[in-house]
Amino acid sequence: MEETTRPPCACSAVRAPLLQFRGQQWSPSLLLTLLALAATSAQAQTATETEPVRFTGPLVSASPPLPKGLLNIEPYLINTQTVARYDSQGHRHDVDGVTDNWQISVPVQYGATDRLTLAVTLNAAYAPGRDRQWDLTSGDTRLSASWLLAHGNGPHQPKLTVTAHQNLTTGQHDRLEQRRIPGPTGSGADSTTLALDSQAHFLPRSNLRARAGLAWRLPGAHAGLHGQSGYDTHAGFKGSAELGDAVAANLGAEYSINGNWALASDLVYEYEADTRVRGLAGNDQVDETLPSSWRLSIAPAAEYHWSDNVGMIFGALVSLDSRNSAAIVSPQVAVNMAF
Repeated sequence: MEETTRPPCACSAVRAPLLQFRGQQWSPSLLLTLLALAATSAQAQTATETEPVRFTGPLVSASPPLPKGLLNIEPYLINTQTVARYDSQGHRHDVDGVTDNWQISVPVQYGATDRLTLAVTLNAAYAPGRDRQWDLTSGDTRLSASWLLAHGNGPHQPKLTVTAHQNLTTGQHDRLEQRRIPGPTGSGADSTTLALDSQAHFLPRSNLRARAGLAWRLPGAHAGLHGQSGYDTHAGFKGSAELGDAVAANLGAEYSINGNWALASDLVYEYEADTRVRGLAGNDQVDETLPSSWRLSIAPAAEYHWSDNVGMIFGALVSLDSRNSAAIVSPQVAVNMAF
């Protein structure tokens, strides 16, 4: 393993949480070209007042609770690549020669009542192992419960939702020297995140949907550490990491061009406080602090809908600036299915 990285911020209010892996450089121009082609194709069809307004995304912003009895499954295929790293002064340092990795993320939501939605998000990583063979391993699992606090009936149809997320440590975070895949795929901490999300519609046809969200991971979660880990420890170490709090904020919007096509985008800010690592490395006492980090990203995407119950979204999360964090480009595609 060339370098260690901190696990991803567990507070991010994303619909499909991302595992941040290192990878080869990928140009955002390809995504912009695809979005331009999608927009051109969509505009070739003229929307009418009777044409349905359909949405699938955006990629990051969370959705309000589902109607009672509705089941929603949205498998994601995500390729997260690190193209550079930002130091504590904000200086960008390019990285070369690292292998890209893949993640499968499957959020499953069920409307228990018209106000309460229960969800589980399963994650798996597909990456090259030490023998250069690609392997599949599990990531962390997230359990969620969302409650509709308020719902307006006016033309904007505003909704306000509160959500509790619980991270379960089903991924790998330590003993990396013994793993088939040498990098971390989870945080190792059973952390809790609280989120507040809102949604509203605009324009005469209500074909512009806006979302905003704020999530806070509670401080104090602990991860037991043995050997090499995602917390910058090495073989022979035994101790723990105490995570500070973390905050994620996002603004998202979708514009329905016609019954089949829509364009979407998110602006995402993530912050993670200091993490304290304590333990023994052989006979030496270790008490270190991993510095806080933040990242600002944008996530443009396009959507295509076959029907009211099936749609697809494709785009990428692209970091704009950060401190003590990686500069990432994460192209992804998902199919949204409602039953």
